[in-house]
Amino acid sequence: MTTSFRFYIRFLSALVSRYYKGILAGIILGALAFFFSPRIFRLLPPIRPTQTIGIVAQPTLSDLPLLIQSQLSLGLTGIDDTGLAVPALASSWEATDSGKTYVFTIQPGLKWQDNSPLTSTDIKYNFRDAQIDYPDSTHLKITLPDPFSPLPSAVSRPVFKKKLIGVGGYRVTGYKLNGSYVESLTLSPTDQKSTSPVLRYLFYSSENQARMAYKLGLVKVLLDIQDPRELKTWPSTEVSRQLHLDRYTAAFFNTQAPIFSGLAGRNLRLALAYAVDKSRWTGSPQIKSPISAGSWAYYDQIKTYDFDLDHAKQLLSKVEKIPESITINTVPVYLSLAEDIQKDWAALGLDVQVQVSPDIPSDYQVLLLAQAIPTDPDQYSLWHSTQAGNITRLNNPRIDKLLEDGRKTLDIEARKSIYADFQKFLLEESPAIFLFHPHTYTISRQ
Repeated sequence: MTTSFRFYIRFLSALVSRYYKGILAGIILGALAFFFSPRIFRLLPPIRPTQTIGIVAQPTLSDLPLLIQSQLSLGLTGIDDTGLAVPALASSWEATDSGKTYVFTIQPGLKWQDNSPLTSTDIKYNFRDAQIDYPDSTHLKITLPDPFSPLPSAVSRPVFKKKLIGVGGYRVTGYKLNGSYVESLTLSPTDQKSTSPVLRYLFYSSENQARMAYKLGLVKVLLDIQDPRELKTWPSTEVSRQLHLDRYTAAFFNTQAPIFSGLAGRNLRLALAYAVDKSRWTGSPQIKSPISAGSWAYYDQIKTYDFDLDHAKQLLSKVEKIPESITINTVPVYLSLAEDIQKDWAALGLDVQVQVSPDIPSDYQVLLLAQAIPTDPDQYSLWHSTQAGNITRLNNPRIDKLLEDGRKTLDIEARKSIYADFQKFLLEESPAIFLFHPHTYTISRQ
């Protein structure tokens, strides 16, 4: 034991005497690394995970989904939970000349993601019939031919300097195109010290493609999916349901179709409205009006069409010529919903057909679709008789006048009264059966 101990002592002594410089340098470097490495690591950019996200869309770089645009930048204004415009890039604004002229004051000290200062002249709009001037670097002036009270909401859409350079918490760090369409888009946190993940969006033309990409492991998350199908039971997968209060599902009548025009057509529309049993859709909040219940302009003292089959039959008896059949046109995702309504209307003794197509026919009678709700209660483009977006083809002078007045009136209380009347008269006319807020699913791998 003693001989062995002496051997190791002599061996270590010889090793140290021969390599003492290297050993000493190693001890010094180790000590320096111990004391200084935490400071060095703090200076290095954080190691961020990458989250791959699938979306069903075929966007171009100039027309990215609003979700992504909002991560990249801000608008002159933002929109609060009630639909009112609030400051964003603009700290304030003033309307003059009865709402024909708006002057926006840009918040001081803002910078684009390329670190250049944000000035009013960087902000461009392509509003039809509007003149845009820049009195100085902090003010933007928009002059309109007619008063337009929804303008502060219209400028809430995110703006960009060029090449998708914005002022948001994320910036574009890469993309791949297929022709003019974006196949993938990579976003990184603007703040280099942020520990937020890198977001890589992949775009698919159909839900079938998106679900297959998820199964193959190409994406970890799928957003805004209408039908999860087998992914509901896929291993290590969470499926969560998102309610969309910014849109609604409705059965829209073509009020110019022979069976739905005139007084007899109105009675038929009312009968069909009372015949729909909305209580079956307990998973989605029912709606009364095309204006969201959370909006500052919502009016809840409006006519409702609760299920009443007897009253529906009474109204139907006032229709001189009962239609031989009624056709509901819809898209594939709403087929089961259309079949529910088909059964309800069949209870009136009506022959009801359902046609499923990705396109809207020009000669439809009833359309079962989802409709986006504008951020401002102005719904001129959706219900005014002159507008292509008026899919019910409603032609009601009183409603037209209310829609015209609503977008020309600046006082919010006066606007609120106008839109209360709009909702009352629209519901009495019954150009659509307002059903519920739809939902979609987010699918994520655990």
